Amino acid sequence: MNRSDLRGGRELADTLLDLVLVGGDCTGVVGLAKNCGKTTTLNALTRAAAKRNIALGITSGGRDGELYDAITGLPKPPINVPRGALIALADFTIERTSCRLEVVRRLGIRTTAGEIAIARALEPGQVEVIGCNRAKDLTQAIGRLRECGAELTLVDGAAGRTFLASPDVVRTFVLATGAAFDGDVHRIADAARMAVHRFSLPAPPPRAARRAEQAMESGVSGIIRADGRMEALSWPTLLGREPLVAAMISPGDVGLVCARAVGDELLAALAYSLREHSPRHEAFLVVAADPSKIAAGDHSVRAFEAAGGELTVLRKARVVAVSVNPSSPSGTALDPADLVIEVSKRIEELPVFDVVAELSASGGVMLET
Repeated sequence: MNRSDLRGGRELADTLLDLVLVGGDCTGVVGLAKNCGKTTTLNALTRAAAKRNIALGITSGGRDGELYDAITGLPKPPINVPRGALIALADFTIERTSCRLEVVRRLGIRTTAGEIAIARALEPGQVEVIGCNRAKDLTQAIGRLRECGAELTLVDGAAGRTFLASPDVVRTFVLATGAAFDGDVHRIADAARMAVHRFSLPAPPPRAARRAEQAMESGVSGIIRADGRMEALSWPTLLGREPLVAAMISPGDVGLVCARAVGDELLAALAYSLREHSPRHEAFLVVAADPSKIAAGDHSVRAFEAAGGELTVLRKARVVAVSVNPSSPSGTALDPADLVIEVSKRIEELPVFDVVAELSASGGVMLET
């Protein structure tokens, strides 16, 4: 039986919903890979919100709720919607539902699947949602859902769409992982720990933050020198110029402000430069706008931090919980309790949920449900 066919998770979903509501009126579910339980988690939140008569808005940062994955061909859980829910979706998917929908507003946002519209569910049912695949369009769609009456908007985040972690898009989000990411509970837990670390990066010190905000408002990158002044870089992007940028760093410099993405090559070049200039009394900062702009992999991040660097962000959405799925379409089946406990050991600051098995843990200790 598919996990999405089970009816567990109602009481546990209420707890998860409480965490979401504390953070604001828009939350996303972001998966570390396909089939990690994003939609199952979203459906649990939808059920809990419907029980409280919360006016729901639902959309996606990609394509979700289809019967079979468009790339792998594997079966997927549908998105379940209660009567009255507002859904922002493309024209192509309006007819691919098990319930009647009433279009209440067209948004003028074009996708390969047609224009994005807001439709109201006239009865409970299942929907496939193709949503906006650009941050600015998704932000607009979420705003229109609010205008149409949504008190809480849930965003099903397609795998790989890191822009969903941007505070410009959502207020909070739930991170989803599981057996589809890796078949080993320890590697799953390690990757989840690194993802939470990345999405929870600290802000730079106030003086550096002011310099970074001024630079980013102008769309420029720059080096914050030891005396606190900002030396703007003339290039519109640092891509392809990473060794040159790293060579410009002097001992005592405060950090580098990146107006665009921070990639592997940049962190590798900076790590090499920092090792050449070691030891430093303070960490060398890389300042990005928000965690969605950190495009570097875990290995590069670790190497940069080990060399004396520190990644910082000006703004961030808050991770409120981690959800786990112990099974995968390929047949992997991990022990649900082992997975929940192991992930919670590595992420002590957040609760970890399995909304189907109705298990939750914090700090490696199973919680009563």
